[in-house]
Amino acid sequence: METFLESLVSQQTRRSYKRGLGKFLEFYGKDLKTFLKEKDPSKIIERYYVWLRKKYTQNSCRALTNPIVQYVKYNGVQLNIRKSLGIYHTTLTTRDHMLQVDEARAMYEVSSLEEKVIVKTWLLGLRIGDACRLEWKQFDMTPSEELKEILVNTKKEEIVAHCFIDPEFQSILAKHIPNLDQNNPYLFQSGSHDHISEKQLLRKLQGLQGRAQIKARGRFGWHIARKLFLRTCAENGVTSWNANLMVGKAVDKSIGTYINGVSLKKDAEKVFGVLRMEQLKTNGRISTLTEAVDLVLRVLRKMALREIQMEQQRSGYLGIIIDYSKLSHKEVLEKYLELKR
Repeated sequence: METFLESLVSQQTRRSYKRGLGKFLEFYGKDLKTFLKEKDPSKIIERYYVWLRKKYTQNSCRALTNPIVQYVKYNGVQLNIRKSLGIYHTTLTTRDHMLQVDEARAMYEVSSLEEKVIVKTWLLGLRIGDACRLEWKQFDMTPSEELKEILVNTKKEEIVAHCFIDPEFQSILAKHIPNLDQNNPYLFQSGSHDHISEKQLLRKLQGLQGRAQIKARGRFGWHIARKLFLRTCAENGVTSWNANLMVGKAVDKSIGTYINGVSLKKDAEKVFGVLRMEQLKTNGRISTLTEAVDLVLRVLRKMALREIQMEQQRSGYLGIIIDYSKLSHKEVLEKYLELKR
């Protein structure tokens, strides 16, 4: 068992799996070597899951069953567990805090430069273990006004996450990276030329939560930003498989062939337009990119209506005067361009 646990990259996963294996041994009553010699280990795992269901919620049962399943696979034993049993079914939990964009912005506002990098990384939707292991050379880029894609190899499912770095993040990184120890390859560095632990990274994040005076309505963990990212994708018309590709979640093999190499940039632009931390401001009136675009359109509309009216007066227009003020921005601008041609 110890060899199996040592093969796991994440310390948090090790602790979780150790607890799950301990719970299985409580049910089984024998050691793991004996279990590996069983004629039908699948049936025993199924009975273990049914035993758990009498005491725990579905999500807890899933978390407690998965360690023994992975242990068996690690030792080369094939399983044939009934899908109808629903071992891997996940139910929606209400115990986590539902992070809002305004709360993330409040944390960003009270952050130091290094902490701003943490917040922006948090909002990429990566798992905490993958965030800890990020290397700064991946993020060493010349700032631009375009999204830049980086590929991150995730450890849990060995899926490549297609992460996009927005101009806001690029600007922060350009200031932060020169301050790092160039001999330490990690973006979030410890004093021992290694990366900081998952626990340390989470503590930094929760420290920001406290300084921003955000009252959590449930657990305030790293995973809540991953949920925010995926929720933002859903609310802005991004397909679930494209959203999964951006955060490094597995995509069903049946459609994997069709979306391989797909351009995700347009979808990323939708998401990071919402997850922008530094709000646009002009005379204190503009708070979001959407409002900025709307203001520009309203100004152009007003100018176009004035030009249309003046053009009608110059040409001595005698027909029925159309009330263009009731038309949409697009229709007004199209009429204006028509007159100019």
